[in-house]
Amino acid sequence: MSDDRFVDAPPSGADGWRDTWEHDRRFRPRPSRFDFLLRIFRRLVNRSVEPEEERQRNFNVALLDLLNDIRADVVRAREDLKRDIETVQRDVRAADESLASELTKIRELIPIAAKRNDSLIAALDQKIETVAVRVRDVTNPIVAASGAIANDFLYRRLEDGLRGEVSVSEYVALVRDQQPVIDVGCGRGEFLIACREAGIVARGFDTNERSVADLVARGVDASVAGVPGCFAKIADGSIGAVVAMHVVEHIPVDALFALFAESARVLRAGGLLIIETPNAESLAVSASEFWRDPTHLAPRHPAALTLLGREHGFAIDEIRAIHPFPEGNRLVAANEETRMLVDALNARIFGGQDLRLVLRRS
Repeated sequence: MSDDRFVDAPPSGADGWRDTWEHDRRFRPRPSRFDFLLRIFRRLVNRSVEPEEERQRNFNVALLDLLNDIRADVVRAREDLKRDIETVQRDVRAADESLASELTKIRELIPIAAKRNDSLIAALDQKIETVAVRVRDVTNPIVAASGAIANDFLYRRLEDGLRGEVSVSEYVALVRDQQPVIDVGCGRGEFLIACREAGIVARGFDTNERSVADLVARGVDASVAGVPGCFAKIADGSIGAVVAMHVVEHIPVDALFALFAESARVLRAGGLLIIETPNAESLAVSASEFWRDPTHLAPRHPAALTLLGREHGFAIDEIRAIHPFPEGNRLVAANEETRMLVDALNARIFGGQDLRLVLRRS
């Protein structure tokens, strides 16, 4: 019998088993002195079992082929899964990059959204205060009857609609150690009420009889008087601070001069004259926003105000633009090359909406 009919060890792997079964290879028989008789016995037995062996061999070969097919399918499935995983990983990386970009945009939008939310709340507060003022206008008595009452009502509507909510906390901090305080042109009285809550002695004056009546009804020390009449009964050097917020743009030049002269007279040494007015150096203000209020006479330039202050013996403690325009109003640079130019234009066109001037009596 040929040697290629025998195997010396169990085959390795499915391919090895298939080759063994297909060629009917067997383990080599052990030598025996009865080998001749064993061969005869095998021939006799093989004649009876040969068909079953053939069937078993064919079944084994078919089973091994099926296993090979399954193995090939598993390999293909693994390759497909690998490609799918790589695709998912690429998609995840792309999603991460997109999410990071969106998060960056969201972080940039959060302050803008917060500002818009603050603006909405401020607008709501303004609406509520407007309604409250109108209710008080109907229910409170008028200080003095005159033909100007109708105009007083109209100006209060203008003030509510154009000026909106006002923050006076910084001014309260400035005058805390400069009592007593007079508020020239006290208007709706936000500063006077804040001073009362802070325990600061303050008195207000305004030409709007309706506004004064409202403040008096609320327990605020306020009188009907303009510039220079509001200073008439105040002794020399008896006042710690004079506050004039959004007044100088409403009064003629002779009253403007009188405001500085009378403030210098009534303030003690070291006392403060505090002025807030629309910022004449901002083009958006002086060319447009300023003229929304028909009672405005003219923008007051900071150079003129500081000159008047020095002429009347004041030192300049502070002069700066305040209340910046919303970011949405500003010009946007298309690229880095134009950023410096755009920033300069924004500073000139959309400088702070108001000017704060703090003068100290020498």
